[in-house]
Amino acid sequence: MVKNKDKKLKKLIKEKEYLDRKVEEVEKDRGWDRSWDAKAILLRLKKQKLAIKEAINKAVNSFTNSK
Repeated sequence: MVKNKDKKLKKLIKEKEYLDRKVEEVEKDRGWDRSWDAKAILLRLKKQKLAIKEAINKAVNSFTNSK
C-alpha cells in the first residue's frame, strides 16, 4: 500500500513541476500578450497548481500519519 501512495505522490510532484514551468512561461509571455485569453490561461494554470499543491500536502500528511 505504501508503494501506491509513493507513486501517487511522485506523480503529483512531477505534475506540479510541469505546471511551475508552464506558469513561468505564460508569465513571461504576459509581458507582450495582455489579452483576456492569456490571463484566463494563467489563472487556470495557477488554480491547477494550487490544487495539486494541496493534494501533495494532503498526501504527505496522510503518508506521515500512517507510519
